[in-house]
Amino acid sequence: MNAKIQLIEAIEQAPDALIEELLDFLLFAQTRRKQQAEDKTVVQSPPSSRPIWEHFEDFTRNLPQEAIAQIPTDGAAQIDHYLYGKPKQSP
Repeated sequence: MNAKIQLIEAIEQAPDALIEELLDFLLFAQTRRKQQAEDKTVVQSPPSSRPIWEHFEDFTRNLPQEAIAQIPTDGAAQIDHYLYGKPKQSP
């Protein structure tokens, strides 16, 4: 006897309150499985096969020279200055 037949036979003998609870659980389980299937399709989409620095090179290749000239060369050392406006630190 398969599980579906056993479930139907058990439902026929169960009180109405238990049947309502089982229905709620069944609907919840169906929704959860549907969401898991949707999540798998999103996760399984192929990631970019290019390293991030290649994306950066593509981006900077299209920048005008005037914009490149304005990029600070001491950005890492003076990050608090550029992010928060603190005075520059001496080297």
